[in-house]
Amino acid sequence: LATMTSMRGLTNFITDIRKCSSKELEHNRVLKELSNIRNKFQKGARLDAYSRKKYTWKLLYIYILGYDVDIGHVEAMQLITAKTYSEKKTGYTVCSIMFNERHELLTMITQAIKNDLNKETPEIIQCLALSMVANVGGRNMSDALWKDVCLLLTSGTSKSIVRKKACLCLLKLFKRAPDNIEVDAVAPKVIAMIGDEYGVATSALTLLIGLVGYYTQKPPVPPVFEDAVPKTIRLLQKLAFKATRSHNDYKYYGTLCPWLQIRCLRLLQYFPFPSRDEDKKRLEDTIGKILSTEKKKTSKGAKANKSNADHAILFECLNLIIHYAQNGEFHNRAMLEKAAALLGRFVALKEANIRYLGLDCMARLAKVEGTLPKIQEQLTTIQYSLHKDLDISIRKRALDMLFVMCDESNAPKIIQELLVFLHAAEYQIREELVLKIAILAERFATDLRWYIDVILKLLTLAGDYISDDIWYRVIQIVTNNERLQKYAALTMYKALEGKIHENGIKVGGYIIGEFCDQMFSKKITGRNLFNVLNRHFPTSSPSTQALLLSAFVKLANTFEDLRPE
Repeated sequence: LATMTSMRGLTNFITDIRKCSSKELEHNRVLKELSNIRNKFQKGARLDAYSRKKYTWKLLYIYILGYDVDIGHVEAMQLITAKTYSEKKTGYTVCSIMFNERHELLTMITQAIKNDLNKETPEIIQCLALSMVANVGGRNMSDALWKDVCLLLTSGTSKSIVRKKACLCLLKLFKRAPDNIEVDAVAPKVIAMIGDEYGVATSALTLLIGLVGYYTQKPPVPPVFEDAVPKTIRLLQKLAFKATRSHNDYKYYGTLCPWLQIRCLRLLQYFPFPSRDEDKKRLEDTIGKILSTEKKKTSKGAKANKSNADHAILFECLNLIIHYAQNGEFHNRAMLEKAAALLGRFVALKEANIRYLGLDCMARLAKVEGTLPKIQEQLTTIQYSLHKDLDISIRKRALDMLFVMCDESNAPKIIQELLVFLHAAEYQIREELVLKIAILAERFATDLRWYIDVILKLLTLAGDYISDDIWYRVIQIVTNNERLQKYAALTMYKALEGKIHENGIKVGGYIIGEFCDQMFSKKITGRNLFNVLNRHFPTSSPSTQALLLSAFVKLANTFEDLRPE
């Protein structure tokens, strides 16, 4: 920044751009400057280093403004090969922003980057090269440079700032070409960095999360990564209990290294619960300590920032507990109940972000055996979020939460709440809401007649959002339950006497046609059944009309008064 501000021509150009009162004036000023720079670059070797840097910075500014820049790329690459730091910094910065990993000119500077990654190069130059590779490195650059980056990472002579950047750079290269990296050779060195200074440990854990996450999706996970678990637990315990002499630079509003704690907790979620008693004890004590730092309220300013950091750690800790519990590895019932109680407080807070995360986390915790009764105590609060919250994303999470916590004891109450909510629900969530109501009604129906009533309400309130699978399932259930057939047919007959959605016409037409023999009485004749179906025939779609025609044939076969003479 100091270098840029000392260039009078650059600062004058930026000032001129800011003074432009219209887009047209700005465009004309940019075209004028591009013409001037093009003429200057045509001088070639006669252009001194200062001027080359100045014009290259100008091109970068023009590019950031959104204009196409078709000159200066070669000059920026030449600056990378220069010997002074200021020239290299300009070249690397411009190339990192103006190039992408598919840019055809990248291959021309790969060797220059490789030279700057040499362990004999000053660390400040190494950092520039690592930043460039991390920003625009692709498959080709990964093939050519990964060994040099690994050497900087694993070398015992590299300084902390270089190892931090090397970790993040190697992660980028690994994502582009996973087969290149020799994990068994690199992983032990990276794991050893967990015990290093906190900045290096944060970068090392970020790299480990990326490596383990990849092999979790494409198993098996190499056994070498298991050595990271005890080291991570010890580091997490040190941070949680603040058993360190770290400087204030490592604290964020009084919270010791929140990002490092979050990465420790996130890495542990890729592994099973530790088997060694010593590690178990440390981890349980640390989890208990983190849960005890919960803050009930958030406030403005610095206190709000501290609260955000503490809650971020706490939610990641809850994710770790849920991970262990869902795998059947965590049996500390008291801690699970405490986690459920904390989440119950979060969903009642005014802070929208915390409410959202609380509902999302609670929905996953509810799937753990034995936690549902404690979570069901928050039913009233969750129902309030569903109906009254202004944020649709929170209402979606509340809907998911009600779906998960529904059981035989509260199913009628929850389904009734969802039916009430259906009246005012946004169109974006109606289809999901209708599907969840249909699933719950079938899953917890103690009386199938109640199930038919619920589906009929859905057809009335949100027929457009009833998928074919739902009404197919209704017909299947009615067909397979003889005791239900007459009730279903009579119910659909009454519904068809009024206004009903076309999906309801399909259900009613099929059921009445199939089970009309069970409906005959003094009040209901074949003619009545035909009339109630026929009144919907003119306004129905061809597919529905075909179904009604089939029902008419079945009615004619059952009732003699409907047959032609």
